[in-house]
Amino acid sequence: MTDRARRTSSGSTLRLVPQQSGPADGADDIPRGPGDPAGPGGGSGHGEGDDHISIVLPGQRQSVAVGRHWVVRTAAERGITGMANQVLELLSSELLANAVLHGPAEGAIGVQLRQTEIAVRVSVSDGNQRSPVVMHNELDSANGRGMAIVEAMSSRWGIETHEDGGKTVWYELDLDDF
Repeated sequence: MTDRARRTSSGSTLRLVPQQSGPADGADDIPRGPGDPAGPGGGSGHGEGDDHISIVLPGQRQSVAVGRHWVVRTAAERGITGMANQVLELLSSELLANAVLHGPAEGAIGVQLRQTEIAVRVSVSDGNQRSPVVMHNELDSANGRGMAIVEAMSSRWGIETHEDGGKTVWYELDLDDF
């Protein structure tokens, strides 16, 4: 298997490196929450040709890890493994970290995974209407690269604002790319 590379809008190269297949670290230790069929209030909705499931997490730092592991495990249970699952993990971490960092204190964060035969979409919702910005920081900057990574590595991404306040930031991966 060869390495894949993607260019960011600033011309930098991000390299996707294949990893040995195996279970995600800690995937079995993830708390199950609302929307998870194995957890309280579980169940998943089904649309025409797609499958989606969601959870709600508190707007706290530990929710980044919990949400990231939930996405990895849920995707793996649906047959999304290998490099595609690794990219889901990275991009979900970025969206979750933004929601925790920039969302209202003590607000909830919604995470949804939706899969069709050709793509997977992860959405993260929080109570802040301010949209994330793709920044092109210098290499030695301590932060500010998250949305540039999402832009570079996803097939598509976008933002939906909610009339009652808040927003949902989402990205999609075309499964044929992996």
